[in-house]
Amino acid sequence: MFSSQTAGWVSAVVSLCLIGCCHCKGNEWKDSSVSLGNGSLSLRVNSDGTYSVAVQGTTWFNSHDTFFTIGGKTYSQMNGTLHLVSGIETSKGYDAKLGAYSRGTLNWRADDDDHTEIITSFEIYDHTITFTQDFSKSGLTGTSVGDENNICTGFPSFTLAKELAKSTGFMSYGHLFINDVATGSWSSSSKDVQGGLYGGPLAFFNESGSTIVMSAFNEFMASSVYYDPKSDAVTQGVMGKVKEIPKGYKLQTVIQFGTKLKETWFSWGELLQKTYGTKRWIDKDPSLKYLGFWTDNGAFYYYNMELGKNYEQTLLDVKEYANDNYIPYRYMQLDSWWYYKGLHGGVKNWTAEPIVFPDGLKSFQEQVGYQIHAHNRWWSSDTDYAMQNGGKYEFIVETGYAIPQDEQFWDYLFSSSKKWGLFLYEQDWLNVQFQVMNATLENITVGRTWLMGMNYGAEKNDMLLQFCMPMARHLLQSVEISPVTQARASGDYQPGNGQWDIGMTSIMHHALGIRPFKDNFWSTVEQPGNIYGKTEPHPALQATVAALSTGPVGPGDKIGYSNITLINRTCNSDGLLLKPSRPAMMIDISIINSALGSWKLSRQVWSTYSIVSGLVFGNLLSIDNLMSVELDTIDADLEMMTDPTYAFVDGSEKVWPFDSKNKIPVGPSSVSYYQLWHVSPGMSFKNDTFVLMGEVSKIVAVSPDRFRSLSVNQTAISMVLNAGTRETIELMFWSAKRGSTFTVSCTSIKTGTMNITLTDYGHYNCSME
Repeated sequence: MFSSQTAGWVSAVVSLCLIGCCHCKGNEWKDSSVSLGNGSLSLRVNSDGTYSVAVQGTTWFNSHDTFFTIGGKTYSQMNGTLHLVSGIETSKGYDAKLGAYSRGTLNWRADDDDHTEIITSFEIYDHTITFTQDFSKSGLTGTSVGDENNICTGFPSFTLAKELAKSTGFMSYGHLFINDVATGSWSSSSKDVQGGLYGGPLAFFNESGSTIVMSAFNEFMASSVYYDPKSDAVTQGVMGKVKEIPKGYKLQTVIQFGTKLKETWFSWGELLQKTYGTKRWIDKDPSLKYLGFWTDNGAFYYYNMELGKNYEQTLLDVKEYANDNYIPYRYMQLDSWWYYKGLHGGVKNWTAEPIVFPDGLKSFQEQVGYQIHAHNRWWSSDTDYAMQNGGKYEFIVETGYAIPQDEQFWDYLFSSSKKWGLFLYEQDWLNVQFQVMNATLENITVGRTWLMGMNYGAEKNDMLLQFCMPMARHLLQSVEISPVTQARASGDYQPGNGQWDIGMTSIMHHALGIRPFKDNFWSTVEQPGNIYGKTEPHPALQATVAALSTGPVGPGDKIGYSNITLINRTCNSDGLLLKPSRPAMMIDISIINSALGSWKLSRQVWSTYSIVSGLVFGNLLSIDNLMSVELDTIDADLEMMTDPTYAFVDGSEKVWPFDSKNKIPVGPSSVSYYQLWHVSPGMSFKNDTFVLMGEVSKIVAVSPDRFRSLSVNQTAISMVLNAGTRETIELMFWSAKRGSTFTVSCTSIKTGTMNITLTDYGHYNCSME
């Protein structure tokens, strides 16, 4: 545990009040300032429109600049061409979703010929401040600065207080898949704060874990963060190539405060989802519930078929092999190899080519018997669906590329595709579709219209969505798109590469209610005849990360080269995935250490847990720690753990006490020799302490997908489980008094509910409903 080194980084419920001058205007406000909120969180606005953010009286952020581009010229507070029209106007209010707030409003006037007026405002809630650029008085033209990775408006704009730089770390999401999560000390002269098109949410934190998260709060496809290394300032605004901002447009930014790193990310995500009424369709998604077979990049059958056979025959042989070997796949993913391509490799027509499926997808789906998850890429300029090419639907068409702007197109695409068995639409190449077109970069609404049209079609047709190759803005926009249940969390799998590393990416996915997907994997080292000329040295690690992710689990093996035992470690006999209650994510102290160098634990320690009847069963994954480190339950981020608690390493029956008085030795570990710990509570029973070690043959030994309930009384430990067809469930227990283990073994004939009653050490009863 850490002690705070910086005054002010504490959390408390913010008391909302106003001090100073209310509704002051003009000269009345001259040489004065206004404070909004005088509890733990406060914001002071000065008479020149500058402002600062403080936590318990200690200033953390000072404003840098406020600016807007009009007619090709930037009008700025700092350069003296943007002026306050009047003093700050203050008020109180109540938002039905977010609660009570205090508001401060500033009216600005630019020195352009039209004397354009723009409004900026602040709203303070409990632990939250929102910032608004309000164009209700005037729209802007000629806003482009010619660089999509810059911004053409700026508010809010911050610099961190200089005295806090050395003790403050940062965590910056960005790049493709947001899987390049930069961390470091804010005092570093070479820090990688990721901005522009690929930039995303940014967190500031100290050694104790107290955290501030900053991100766009609306208009996610048009809003960008920009970091200027010269001024060391972070600014949120409209992306830099947008040519016009319409009258009435509003752009909002949010900052969220908390006392723990990941918990602040989660409260930030909850705030976004609450604001937009996000209700993810997680429970509807079969690919999050069951094992599937994958054919995307990295899989054996990616643009690769059995010798002398077409794709249809090859995949029917996959189904036969799976049935013969009791691999319980429940759906099949079809990648980009099956549909018609047009100019520049984009989609011309999203229907099956006869050379791939001679009798069409409907016939194939009926033969294979699996539900279909299908991939799509960007739209070609010669797509058959565009009006410009004789189609029925509104597209914007440019050289080589096109983008739909018609919600009826998505209704057609999804309704027609459901007829051949599609249950999930995978929109890949999101970054390319967005960044290569002038329309998406220059028009402030085109990007959102594209994705909200997809949402319309998905909601109307009960179609699930996966986002692949997203920028951060796509993931943020998904809070308005409840059918998005999952998103790729790292680059394409290739045998032997490190794309399993999703412990940081999964934090943002989980915060937004999206399941992170690590992509397919091989379950064996050798897959002869693969198109990559590679081997997979770490199939067990690949399967472990997939199982702990809560996302899809999708082997992509060659027929005859599956490690059936390993695959079945992830699921029951019916293919039901045995997942934890939330994704495995990097523990806070690993992130803090990587940024501030304040602890000897390296980055690769992740944790997750399963909650069964209020009891917490944890997992710790140590992947790349060169030395053994003593870890306690609090630093392990295993919420709700109570004494006594015990832990054991996967594959071992040695049980360690792991509670408020006892730590466990995590590491040493490597990619080749990772370490998976299981953590279980002790249960007082028959003058002894029993520990349910669980299904030690599974990666998640105690999963809420297996265990429906668990209760203990004076006479019995009672468990209700989900059992598959012809399945033997073996549960290991440990007795503290005896210092030994015993196994409970029960067999089901068909899928149903299994009841197990443990009456004493080694004595139990099994029954099926």
